[in-house]
Amino acid sequence: MFKLKKKKEKKQYKLVSPGDMVLAPCAHDVYRKAVVISYQEVNNNPTIRIKFKTGSINFVSAKLCYKIVKGIAVPLEKPKTKVQRFCLWFLRRFGLAEV
Repeated sequence: MFKLKKKKEKKQYKLVSPGDMVLAPCAHDVYRKAVVISYQEVNNNPTIRIKFKTGSINFVSAKLCYKIVKGIAVPLEKPKTKVQRFCLWFLRRFGLAEV
């Protein structure tokens, strides 16, 4: 009779590309600057391969990383905390970046 339409999964667009600087977790509650080497999806989870200044290369979930836009750390994935939402609102409000 009626066919139910399946909703397409909306994938997050990539906010980073190889060569970009991000803040990535290197220990519990410790973030350091790193360079993005590649961006890929592993089991439908966005994952980025990063390289720290020390030379170590790691795979990190994009949900844990931040991109620095005009001196403000912006989450790579959908913001979950009030502070992250405020940062995105602030950037859009004053036209500092298009996210």
